[in-house]
Amino acid sequence: MIGMVTAVLTGSAAGLLATIAAGHSAVAGFVTGGVAGVAALVALMWFQYSAWAQAHQQRLFEDEQERPDAG
Repeated sequence: MIGMVTAVLTGSAAGLLATIAAGHSAVAGFVTGGVAGVAALVALMWFQYSAWAQAHQQRLFEDEQERPDAG
């Protein structure tokens, strides 16, 4: 959820900057904001997935044994 909010704020900031830089063109702002927001969301989701995968591979206890039915 925090990643979604961060991505939306990133997209809106990029869109605002593009709108100002393009001479108050709304289309440039919408396109730039959408692309930046989606890119930020994908990057944050990839980071979260890799962190979950890394945490899933670590054992919590040293004496923990592998179960044959564990996924």
